[in-house]
Amino acid sequence: MRQTVGRVYAEALFSLAQESGCEARIHEELDTFDDLTGQYPELAVLLDVPTLSAPERVEVLRRIIGDTQGITENFLCLLTERRRFSHLSEIRRSFDAMYDEHFGIAEVEVTSAVALTDAQRKALCETLGRKLSRKIRLHEQVDASLIGGMIVQYGDTRMDNSLRGQLSQFARESKSE
Repeated sequence: MRQTVGRVYAEALFSLAQESGCEARIHEELDTFDDLTGQYPELAVLLDVPTLSAPERVEVLRRIIGDTQGITENFLCLLTERRRFSHLSEIRRSFDAMYDEHFGIAEVEVTSAVALTDAQRKALCETLGRKLSRKIRLHEQVDASLIGGMIVQYGDTRMDNSLRGQLSQFARESKSE
């Protein structure tokens, strides 16, 4: 099986993170920098521009991130030197998946008609945590068109317990009778 550039670089970075025991810090730093380049896409273009030499591109990056010599900073410099900086988002997604797998974390999307209370959020995380045998990282959205209830999605599983979903199901069943 052929691996993507992002996966190869993410595996190397995750291996370094594990060796140094700083997976969480590198995870956070990678997310922060990828978010920054998402806000300023011209930055990624500048760091991959072919008219600048590798040392010039690294100098631009160093001016942005400072002269610290941590794993994440050195990794970003490597990407810049090799003109692979445009793959940062792909690397981040792969790193995030490895991180979540290693630490037993499941990403769960919850869309509810109204904002969840702390008690509801806690109960949902505990229930899903037991069901999936994982820690839950909850991402919440509010959609008043659901009328009531919620939709929970993790991986390929989608549970629609919304009032809108139940009414739609009832309407489909009524038509088929």
